[in-house]
Amino acid sequence: MPHITEAQFRERFTPLYFAGQDLPKKPFERQIVLISAILGLDPARVYSESEFNGELQKWVLLFGRRYNLDHVTLRRYLIDERYIVRDNAGSAYQLAARETLPYTFEATLQHLDLAALIAEAQAARELKKQQYLKKTA
Repeated sequence: MPHITEAQFRERFTPLYFAGQDLPKKPFERQIVLISAILGLDPARVYSESEFNGELQKWVLLFGRRYNLDHVTLRRYLIDERYIVRDNAGSAYQLAARETLPYTFEATLQHLDLAALIAEAQAARELKKQQYLKKTA
């Protein structure tokens, strides 16, 4: 099973965010986006449908609109890609067991502040733009 390191995640997450118009087609890049959506979830917790939808909506507000995702579509992708398991009634959701994930990832990703990564990248882009404008003025 493929494994995503923290370095790989950091290297790809912000460029994918800034380039985002749809969920990436390349499997590795799509998995980075999907993994970013589950990082804040508690692996030991069973979520009710409304709790789970609430968690996904938080991610969608911060990042998902870049990929034209709503929480329902995101939930479907996470279930289809086997990151989330759902009971037969569709009323309880939980992170899949680590050994069943399509891509594993370093535990350190759980502690990444994705909003801070985006803010840092945005600041770096702005600085680069200002330097370019000074050079061409």
